[in-house]
Amino acid sequence: MPALVGWYAQRRLRRTYARWATVRNGRGILGADLAEALIAWLGLQDVHIALLLGRTGDHYDPADHTLVLSEEQATSDSVTALGIVAHEVLHAQQDAENYPLMRLRAWLGGRVGRYAGISMGVVGLGLVLRSPVVLALGLALVLALLLLGIVALPVERNASRRALEALRASGLAAEQDLEGARQVLQAAALTYLAGLLQNLGYLALVVMALAMARSWSGG
Repeated sequence: MPALVGWYAQRRLRRTYARWATVRNGRGILGADLAEALIAWLGLQDVHIALLLGRTGDHYDPADHTLVLSEEQATSDSVTALGIVAHEVLHAQQDAENYPLMRLRAWLGGRVGRYAGISMGVVGLGLVLRSPVVLALGLALVLALLLLGIVALPVERNASRRALEALRASGLAAEQDLEGARQVLQAAALTYLAGLLQNLGYLALVVMALAMARSWSGG
């Protein structure tokens, strides 16, 4: 079930991004120019913009206050770029306000995010070695990643809500663009929910594996 939700979320994301990537925003503003204008309108200080070659990877890095924009979104005047760029700028506002959940997310991400790709590998190793200790380590990693996902979801939803409000209030988006931007941001948020469900599925598997481990020691 989690895999199916993940597939659906990615499919919807691609379709929504593709749909609105072909629609020019009403102001004809490029993503990079929108970022600069929003940063100025919000009064954010010491936020730097960096260009990332390629089509993906847009994000805000609170460690050095850098807004990283993919070349595709930075040079596009599409509604998709409008939503994505505004969302990332509003992460910078969260950072400037010391938004508690963003702080917690950054703290967790710096410690466990790098292990996202190996958590189930550790569980598999524990099964191969028939080691409850290694399985317990796998469980700890999965629980930490689950907590990271739980924290990330409201952070993303809050940034999206702020982004739509800022686009409207600043006048940087035409009224007819806001619905498209909202759809883009909703599709992106769905991927975080899918990731959370996937980690719940992993947790169930690890609990089952630990139950099996009890029999190895005769428990």
